[in-house]
Amino acid sequence: MAATFALVLTACKTPQVAAPTAPPPEPVAKGPTDEPTKELPKDLFPAMPIYPGAAIEHVRTPKGAMREIMFSSDATMPQMVAYYKDELKKNDYHITSSLIMPARRTWSCDFQYNGRPGSVMLYPSDQDKTKMTIDLIYELPAHIDASMVEPKEDFDIEGPGEVAQQAPNPNPSEKQKRN
Repeated sequence: MAATFALVLTACKTPQVAAPTAPPPEPVAKGPTDEPTKELPKDLFPAMPIYPGAAIEHVRTPKGAMREIMFSSDATMPQMVAYYKDELKKNDYHITSSLIMPARRTWSCDFQYNGRPGSVMLYPSDQDKTKMTIDLIYELPAHIDASMVEPKEDFDIEGPGEVAQQAPNPNPSEKQKRN
């Protein structure tokens, strides 16, 4: 009986096959990625004020419909706040909200330009507390598919036309009175 049991046990044991393994996950970029160049993108607002002497630190690749550009400056926060408030108004940007926190040396300003929202944030640099970071975030311009746009119709009509020149009916019917 022991021999039978050993035979059954041996028959039940099948060689173990290695479970299929999934390929290792592809490395995912952590945090925002930068553009290959530090030049101002062409999709930036046409008259966006940039603080004089500010150096471009990062031009982020667009994330969805938004882009971020980070600058650094040696200027003080009050100087930069005054500059952005004046220049945004001069260039027809509509400021929707503004918040200053002097104790934290931060300022944020949300604005719109031709229906496109954006914001400017000022705060001390993480690397050098004597410098200020200017963080500009804005919506990219919409890409309109020309094939989906209906053609504009221009009519070449002059004056009020014949209908407007007809004399009013001296005895209008009830239906004509209602219309």
